[in-house]
Parts: sequence; structure tokens; C-alpha cells
Amino acid sequence: MAQISWEFSESEINNVRKIVNRQEHNPFVQERRERNVVAAEIKITADQFWNAHLAALLTSQQRSGPESHVSQFLKEEIHSVSLDKCRNTDRIHEYVAEILKEYGGIRYYNNIGEACERNLERLDAGGWDELWDEFEKLVEMRKQEPRDSDYVVEREVATYLSEGFAGDGFHRVGSKQARNILQILGLTRFEIPLDSRITKWLNSNLELPYRVSGSGLSNREYYHFISDIVQDSCSTADVLPCIFDAAVFSSYDMNRTQNNADAIF
Repeated sequence: MAQISWEFSESEINNVRKIVNRQEHNPFVQERRERNVVAAEIKITADQFWNAHLAALLTSQQRSGPESHVSQFLKEEIHSVSLDKCRNTDRIHEYVAEILKEYGGIRYYNNIGEACERNLERLDAGGWDELWDEFEKLVEMRKQEPRDSDYVVEREVATYLSEGFAGDGFHRVGSKQARNILQILGLTRFEIPLDSRITKWLNSNLELPYRVSGSGLSNREYYHFISDIVQDSCSTADVLPCIFDAAVFSSYDMNRTQNNADAIF
């Protein structure tokens, strides 16, 4: 599907620049710049992928600000559902669900437990090699300075996570979760997780002919369509989408500290 090119007014582009400028010194934005923007040789381990995958599952459809139960769990207790811990239990689904339930304040723990079991079974049945082959494309790009055309490969790998891995994608990983995983791992700069904060900002600050629908983002083509709008507006404003994403995210969490910024997401 061809990418549509958008034209934006000066006020719209100024809105993009303003949100980034206002949050430029926020620890979360600075950490995002260091992790995702600076050209570097990145090595992703199985443990890192597993934790990023867990973070994407946990932050889906529930609050994930710095004071949320999800954020606290990721900072304090993620080791309890580590890759090794999950491999060493016979019933991953029940094990993960029980830990999340006992921690408290985390929804969909049964769904997350089920996803962990199905995804680990596929990974350990030969899926790791397949995954590393896909990630290598992004690892190579991260050695270089960002180019607008990089979104093509980033989008391909994100779609692989949500639809292609082991034939039909990682369980309970959609377009948003796939991009969350890649962004957490520092592999992407252009494809971002589109959540309610981003859609709210777009509806308030860009003069679009329609409101961006959060529910519509479950459709891959619609997700790509809105991503194109974000990327075009950021390109015109000379801002990387991953920095725009961090700035919008941070604008809703004014009490985020450096310690918060060091959390997995």
C-alpha cells in the first residue's frame, strides 16, 4: 500500500515542535534519545526480548504511568516472570497469571499468562533463530544515522511480530504491542506505539478532516495510515517520531524522574 503524503500548516508543525521542546529535558525523553536515536551497535539477548515482550503485554489496555501498578511491577518484580523462571515451570500460563494476580492492580492476568505460555513454546521450538534474523535488519540500521526511509523496514519487522512469527504472529501482540517491543529494545525510530495519549494529542493539535479513532487502530491498514500522518508531521517538523512519542508520553506524567526513566519502558 502506497504511503500518502500529507501537507501541514505552520501552526500544526509548530505544535509538534512545541511538545518536543517543552519536554526536551525530561529524563524519559533524554533516555529515549540515548536508547533509540544515537547510532550504536545493539545486541539483543533472549532475556531482553522476553522482558520487552512482557512489558508490551502488561501495558496493553491498562494504565502504565510511573505510579501505576504495571510500572511498579516492571521495575520491582519482572524478575519473578523472567525467561528462566518461565522455562523452569511446567504450567507457564498458571504461573504467570498467579504472580500477576497476587501482585494486585494488574488486569488481564489470565490472558497475559496464556500469551506467555504460547509465545515461549513457539520461541523454544525454533522461533528464536527466526526472530534474530528479523531483528538483524534493524540492528544494522541502528548503526547508522536515521533516514526517513527506515520506516519501511521497521514496519515490516513490526508486522512480522504481530502477524508473521511462527505463521500468525506472537499471541496477543498487535500493531501497537509490536512497536512497543521494538521501541523498548531501542531498535526503532519511526514506527511508534499509537496509544490513547498519541491519538488524543493528534485530535487536539492537528487539523485533520476526521478524528483519529482509537478502536480503528486494531486494523493494520488504519494503523499504518495514522502512522503515516505522524511520520509526515514529524518529518516536516524535523523531529523523530520516537522522540515525539516520548514527549507526548512524558507530558501526561509530570512526576516522572530519572529513576522512572530507567524502567524497562
